[in-house]
Amino acid sequence: MITMKLQRMGGVVVLAAAAVLLVAVVAVAAEELVPVTDKDLESNTSMWNLYQRWRSVYNVSLDLVETEPRFETFKEDARYVNEFNKRDMTYKVGLNQFSDLTDEELDSGMYTGALPEDADNVSSSIGSSGMTDDDDDELLASAAGKKVPSKWDWRHHGAVTSVKNQGHCGSCWAFSMVASVEGINAIKTGKLRTLSEQEVLDCSDDGSCKGGHTYKAFDHAIKPGLALDHHEHPPYYPAYVAKKKQCRFNPKKPVVKINGKRMMRDTTEAQLRWRVYKQPVSVVVEANRAFKRYSKGVFSGPCGTRLNHAVVVVGYGTTKEGIDYWIVKNSWGKSWGENGYIRMKRHVGTKAGLCGIYIKPMYPIKK
Repeated sequence: MITMKLQRMGGVVVLAAAAVLLVAVVAVAAEELVPVTDKDLESNTSMWNLYQRWRSVYNVSLDLVETEPRFETFKEDARYVNEFNKRDMTYKVGLNQFSDLTDEELDSGMYTGALPEDADNVSSSIGSSGMTDDDDDELLASAAGKKVPSKWDWRHHGAVTSVKNQGHCGSCWAFSMVASVEGINAIKTGKLRTLSEQEVLDCSDDGSCKGGHTYKAFDHAIKPGLALDHHEHPPYYPAYVAKKKQCRFNPKKPVVKINGKRMMRDTTEAQLRWRVYKQPVSVVVEANRAFKRYSKGVFSGPCGTRLNHAVVVVGYGTTKEGIDYWIVKNSWGKSWGENGYIRMKRHVGTKAGLCGIYIKPMYPIKK
């Protein structure tokens, strides 16, 4: 068991975890699982051998009808990865679970799932206990020029659970919401609890594997609350299966609740940085093919503002070369990106930020 204690730093309640937690925190990128070399691209035979290695790593099983078109798509992706990584860029791409999927399949929403927020859903919502006084302090802090640390990572302060995997289900909206609630609950209570996306998926009337509204999903955390994941002790809700099942919520079992939610509008880099310093923040971005190919480094696009994927900003920092970035937790498993994370470039010169990250930041409120 990891022992935690509350500390206050710069006006923020922080979880100081034991050294074992800091050792467990994933630092940078994992070893590339299926690297691509010039030799792999020399012939159809060498390319086929690369494809078989990739399939063994990602447990891909295909029938004969599917194999040939999948292989053709994979070859195109492997060539692109090899050529891209020879460029002088701030990030690298790699082969991953998406490497034999067509653009149409990637755009189907089954690996993303954030639907556009309805106009009626974007106003603030608060529970019966009301909001805290610092509800809008990200605006005040920015206006007053209040300084925050030059780097911050909630993984080092016990407010981020392990990277999860939404699988072949457009449920990123649930994973993003749950991760931000896990964060604020840990900050406020001193206990990092793993909460159940399966319960949200099963019991939410608003979302499914075909997508959902991230901001609306926070209402589920206000009432009836989020169930503990099956890994918790005692276990509460069954394991995630990437399918919407019958709701098995039991109000008599322990749940985690929040008091309210808020969506930030017309956000600036400074305002989001201040809010991230206070807690992990849900954001919605455009996850295009460039985003999906990401392997390591500071992602700089190209990407637009066709928002389709909900993720969580858990920190920020600057490379030794002086490139500012956001630390973003994804829900595509630990084999994607930097052990499940992507570093996204800050200060890209657009109001919306890279991939639209400043358009719809949202966060839970908990007393």
